[in-house]
Amino acid sequence: MNERDEFSRPDTWIDLSDEPDHQELCNREQRHFLKAIKEDLDLSQPTADAINSLMVAFASDESVKTGQVVRLD
Repeated sequence: MNERDEFSRPDTWIDLSDEPDHQELCNREQRHFLKAIKEDLDLSQPTADAINSLMVAFASDESVKTGQVVRLD
């Protein structure tokens, strides 16, 4: 938004026609997990990212239910 509270650039179209469906996402996740086991990959950062995303989702839900700001530390 600009100083006049208007959009500062036009919308951008994002083509998602090649986006995988739910089953393919599950397949990819399982393949990656197997690779992590076989190659001893460090999954600590992706795990931390997933936990942080879940914290945001729970805080959002609580905020909607209570009408209050929920702070994340």
